Amino acid sequence: MLDSNPNHFPTLLIICMIMSILLYVSASIVAFFHKKKRQTSKIVQVTKTNEELEIVPQQISEEEQQMENYLKDQENK
Repeated sequence: MLDSNPNHFPTLLIICMIMSILLYVSASIVAFFHKKKRQTSKIVQVTKTNEELEIVPQQISEEEQQMENYLKDQENK
């Protein structure tokens, strides 16, 4: 096929180079927007988590409370 006319090689080479550049640019654009979307979704998740922590009071067991008191006493000494 390609051997029939060797003058087509530069044309095919240029077409392949242009196509590879276009694919690289489009992949970079997609990756940029995907990364941006992922960052904004992480911010939303962190915000939701912080809101949930503020709304739901933490249940502290008796042992945890005793340990906290012990550590506070140790710091005061």
